[in-house]
Amino acid sequence: MENEKLKIIATSSEGKLYNINGFLVVQVSGSDQEMGYQYGELMKDYIKKSWDTLIEPGRKKGSITDEDLKAWFNRGYSYASNRNKNFYHGMAKGSGISIENICLLDQYMEYGMYESKLHSFSGCSSGLAWGNDSVDGNMYTSRNMDWAESFLPLPITLLVKKPEGGDFKSASVAWPGMIAAWTSINENGVYFDLHDGTSMGGQIIAINRPSTLGVTVDLISESDSLDTLLAKVNGTVASVSHIMTVADEKRAASVERSSLGGNRYRTENGDSIAVVNTFLSPDWGIGVRETLSNSLKRYKNIKYHLDKNKGKINDQVLRNIFDLTLFNKDGTFNENGGPTKPTVQDVDLTNYQAVFDIAKRKVWMKIPVPSYFIDWTAVDIGELWKA
Repeated sequence: MENEKLKIIATSSEGKLYNINGFLVVQVSGSDQEMGYQYGELMKDYIKKSWDTLIEPGRKKGSITDEDLKAWFNRGYSYASNRNKNFYHGMAKGSGISIENICLLDQYMEYGMYESKLHSFSGCSSGLAWGNDSVDGNMYTSRNMDWAESFLPLPITLLVKKPEGGDFKSASVAWPGMIAAWTSINENGVYFDLHDGTSMGGQIIAINRPSTLGVTVDLISESDSLDTLLAKVNGTVASVSHIMTVADEKRAASVERSSLGGNRYRTENGDSIAVVNTFLSPDWGIGVRETLSNSLKRYKNIKYHLDKNKGKINDQVLRNIFDLTLFNKDGTFNENGGPTKPTVQDVDLTNYQAVFDIAKRKVWMKIPVPSYFIDWTAVDIGELWKA
């Protein structure tokens, strides 16, 4: 069993911190505040590293001021659900890090875009197959998280939550101190991941709305099906333009979301879908456009391999597809290659990769960057939820 390879590093009450091949796995349980406390105590050194790597340089230069910290704390905390507020309080108490710093770190992506201090227009890629296109009819998902080199020193962390009080068990892949559900699954087999959409939907970040990143935690905690997830998404207004890949055990789609123009739901013919950073729904009334991160080229590559492998797709096939690079070493495009960017050859690189077998509640994670390389590593999330 894959989880036998988990090496326990530390414990905090019911919480456990594991290492597996360099990935961190944090297992927490209890009330929201108890889970936050366990996470904070277990992860305090890693959270501090995230702060020191991403935010402290700006604090020292004066580009991230006390007023910024106050404003983004007020936004991140005041508009958050009680679920997230209680988790933040627990994190602060368990880690000894101020709740103001905790809230800014969790919103860092939106903050960076708002202040134009973080390059957005980044490239993320997803490919999913189910039904007639997968080998057994089950749902398989794959996802690249492409962003900045500055995140590479931070360990990729799988947060596994076993809440009390009615929330669904969930697991999310992110960085230390960031509890937003960037790449997430819950016990019902509901799955989603997030892609930057600001190059399509507008680089307007609405600070008078709840953080989209915070809302993701509510979505994964409360959704029992794709229909429920979609209804909840349609009941919110995005604070930042993005694209959601959404799925359950039976079907998948994408939701293209503009902070200015609402949502558009998109599916594709057959039982597979590719999602990148371009708005592809014709309902927007805009032309299909390329991005700085070569979204359309990545989309074409993923679709080529999904179509080529119809009826045979499983987790291994998706891992093989996402092992393929977008570029050759000389900077030319890899013909019929994949979406992955182990090094910066356009505007970003692939920070991490994740493939899920939704039916088995299992994930494989990888870091393709040569100097931080970790090969595909499996974690049985379902077993951790039972433990």
